[in-house]
Amino acid sequence: MKLAEWVARARASPWASIAGRVVVTAAALVALAWIGRAATATASAPALDLADASAAIDAAPPPVVVMEAPDAGSTPPAPRGRASPADPVYVNVATIDDLRRLPGVGAKRADAIVALRQRIGRFQRVEDLMRVKGIGRGTVRKWRPLVRLDVPDAGPNR
Repeated sequence: MKLAEWVARARASPWASIAGRVVVTAAALVALAWIGRAATATASAPALDLADASAAIDAAPPPVVVMEAPDAGSTPPAPRGRASPADPVYVNVATIDDLRRLPGVGAKRADAIVALRQRIGRFQRVEDLMRVKGIGRGTVRKWRPLVRLDVPDAGPNR
């Protein structure tokens, strides 16, 4: 089949106008992406003088960090970023902010966990968290090293 015949058949197709629009739209999107990338790369930003930045850092006073000792066994330690095995979330005493340290927990899920805890009194097992909508076995498996039920007792033998 010759090229001219193929073009004639393609133009006669009911899909020709749609295919043409798709090609033009794709070309326009590529052009806009290229223009946007070029515009953000050449945006005028103030030049950073590394000597000035270094002097400013050296002149700044060091930050003051104040840490209070937690009450023995009454509250968990203050949250510090994401939960980890060394800094777990204690689900039976955790606040909404504490629960949000767990991966995949936003404000709604943290509220749901606190509501369930208030309804049942306290969690007996980590698996009790599966009673919250959206928390399944996979989530509990991922959270197991990051959560504890209660704050460890700081008794005299520790």
